[in-house]
Amino acid sequence: MTRGKWVRRVGVLALASLTLLAGPVLGAPPAPGGAEVLMFHGDPGRTGWNAAESVLTPSSVASGAFRRLWTSQVEGEIYAEPLVARNVSVGGVARTLVYAVTNRDLVYAFDAAGGGRVWGPVSLGTPVTRGSLACGNIDPVGITSTPVIDRASSTLYAVGLATPDGGRTKVYKMAALDLATGAMRQGWPAVIAPPQASGLRFDPPAQQQRGALLVLHGIVYIPFGGYFGDCGVYHGWVVGVPVSDPAGQQAFVTPTGRMGGIWATGGIAADAAGNLYAATGNSDSEGRVDLSNSVVRLATMPVLSFSGRPSDFFAPSNFVDLNETDTDLGSTAPLVLPRQSGTSTPDLIFIAGKQGVGYLVNRANMGGVGHGNGVTGEGVYSRCIFSACRGGRQVFSDTAYWDSGAGAKLILVPGRGSQPAPCRGTGGVVALRLEASPSTGASSFEVAWCSPSMEDPGAPAVSGSGQDGLVWDVDAVSGILYALRASTGGKVYESTPQDTGGEFHRFITPAIANGSVYVGSVHAVTAFGLR
Repeated sequence: MTRGKWVRRVGVLALASLTLLAGPVLGAPPAPGGAEVLMFHGDPGRTGWNAAESVLTPSSVASGAFRRLWTSQVEGEIYAEPLVARNVSVGGVARTLVYAVTNRDLVYAFDAAGGGRVWGPVSLGTPVTRGSLACGNIDPVGITSTPVIDRASSTLYAVGLATPDGGRTKVYKMAALDLATGAMRQGWPAVIAPPQASGLRFDPPAQQQRGALLVLHGIVYIPFGGYFGDCGVYHGWVVGVPVSDPAGQQAFVTPTGRMGGIWATGGIAADAAGNLYAATGNSDSEGRVDLSNSVVRLATMPVLSFSGRPSDFFAPSNFVDLNETDTDLGSTAPLVLPRQSGTSTPDLIFIAGKQGVGYLVNRANMGGVGHGNGVTGEGVYSRCIFSACRGGRQVFSDTAYWDSGAGAKLILVPGRGSQPAPCRGTGGVVALRLEASPSTGASSFEVAWCSPSMEDPGAPAVSGSGQDGLVWDVDAVSGILYALRASTGGKVYESTPQDTGGEFHRFITPAIANGSVYVGSVHAVTAFGLR
């Protein structure tokens, strides 16, 4: 399964190489601070960790003063993580604003202090009804993905599907909105429409754009996949839109017969060198290596490109079985781990898919097709995390990372099914402790702790460090927001469904900034904090 979109002028990729049109290269966005969330999970690596958060601690959250502060209603349904920008000058007054988008192609800005609407809704157009699409499980389809904020230009970029004629014509539009006023920047919105290339044609009705956006060097990167049901001829696309020349786009497409979409809610990740990492879903491959069920590294300089070398992709050895059973590796986005000292593979990616297996992959040489048994022996290290890893649908939401600062480095994996030993629960968050062999330096991970059982956990977010670290997650079924002690997994806070709004879509992700937790429920944004 996967998701999609449309603009002008693009080249595409075959498995061997990709040569594309390049836009101007601008400065990278500033690193996010503790008071802001400018993109999905707060940083290009998609770690979800706000180490600078100091107000929310286990003691302050457990004190009884932590509670719901405000709830603001929106028109339409929220699938994206809220974003937070501080010191936005509104009428000459510096304010912290919270941004939300909905499936009705609407964008809102709320005041972080009290939840009052500052501007919006700003419309990208008329959303597309589910009845005018061949398949899917969202109705209507407008903005599904998490936008991205460029603080240097004080601009929010968002992408939505729209129709000018009641559904007969479907286009993907990318908006560029002023953070303070919501005004559309001159020359925007842009229409995303990569032309046919290498025999592959971008088909907006077949593509869904669900994955979060990312901005690097003045180019906004947008992933695409297909709709729930895998209908039509779709592929996994990454489209790069230069903000100074939105017509001069670049693109990558998975060289599958069909499918191989890039649909995880976390979208694409990036490392410090500016390389992109995308995880793909199933295809109809019967053994041909077509980058389905893979993690793919894409260069962005001088243009968006894939080398075609095994060193630039990883696929589990059982990728054919994963294809045949719709067991997507790409149900989560790659997690680019900070550099790990004391190991023979310091530059790592972590990925976990529907099968429930977690993989460590060496970024320096991703290795191509793995050589394990489908569960262990894959990449640098792999093992089963949820259930028996023999099928089913275990991991759907994106992972996170936390460093205690005192030796414990954890990967936080949300999932369903039985928790791994020695845990005894079902579903929830499993914390994996990164380790390195003293004799060989080989990287691996072991279970550190498991959360209380959850039916369908979203992507966790992490705040603080050391003894003040907290892991935040929402169970989409129960509608409960949890705060867990990062060092042990012990429950520090558990909301009521009434506090959160009680109704959530899968993959929902809380945003942690400046002493507050922001959660997007189906029809509202809710802020939690200390009274």
